[in-house]
Amino acid sequence: MKRPDEFKSLLDNSWKEFSATWKKARTRSSEKSVHDLRVSTRRLIAILELVRGLSKRGDIIQVQRSFKKVLKGMGPLRDVQVQLEKVSQLKQLGLVADFRRDLERRERREIEKIQSELRRGRRQRLTDAVKDVRSEFVRLDESIGDDRIRRSVDRVLAVRRNQFLKAVRRFRRLQPLDEEALHEMRIALKKLRYVIEAAQPVLGPSAKQRALRMHVFQQLMGDSRDVELLRTELEKWAKKKGRTVAIVPTLARLTEKREILLKKVVESTNQLEKSLETETPLPIETTYAVVTPVSASSLRV
Repeated sequence: MKRPDEFKSLLDNSWKEFSATWKKARTRSSEKSVHDLRVSTRRLIAILELVRGLSKRGDIIQVQRSFKKVLKGMGPLRDVQVQLEKVSQLKQLGLVADFRRDLERRERREIEKIQSELRRGRRQRLTDAVKDVRSEFVRLDESIGDDRIRRSVDRVLAVRRNQFLKAVRRFRRLQPLDEEALHEMRIALKKLRYVIEAAQPVLGPSAKQRALRMHVFQQLMGDSRDVELLRTELEKWAKKKGRTVAIVPTLARLTEKREILLKKVVESTNQLEKSLETETPLPIETTYAVVTPVSASSLRV
């Protein structure tokens, strides 16, 4: 397989995954379908970042922004569904049960909104944009060589790695805990991880293992964030009801759980930072991994 075909096939397969998850989220909007669509969207954004490094076309960043809008639109529904999942782990008594019913009503409203946003016209615009990006690779087919691919991938990885390390140092500097710094670190890690995943056909098997380690840490930070989100929303809801005192024991348990998770986050942050600072850059394999190609005709939702 030719080198540019690696990226074309990667883009094609990621678009196929995105299309499938879009359909499921549009028809059901379950927690799993929304999560899967968010993941496939992030992967596509990361691939477009690599594509942008190989192409001189400035409009690719606009395509990335279109997919970022999809992510942003799903955010409120994702937050409500995560809170529902977390609150279901608590004893369903008194105010907790009432809060859960309120979340279920909010979920239904958000589902109506997201299903409206995942409308056909918007989907077609994304289809056309991805087709246009793919056509750029067809045009560049003969001009992209090993050295150019290596330099481009290395450059993107270096930027994402440095941004994550910068976020880690800010998080450590702003102690006691700064929620904004924690969120910034988590987002920076996501971007680094997804770029490594996207570049795997070029980087080789070692990239997969490194991305998996990052995913474990990402999940830990996500769990911490989700517990705090639930605690904050539950406290705000109880305050509006004038029943804050009745929910104090539950809030205390959530706070304790969050503190345990944060300790693990700090420990893992130190380990990951040390690893990224001391390890050598990911090697670019000269033998490219095989990615199953998808025809251009499949670029439809």
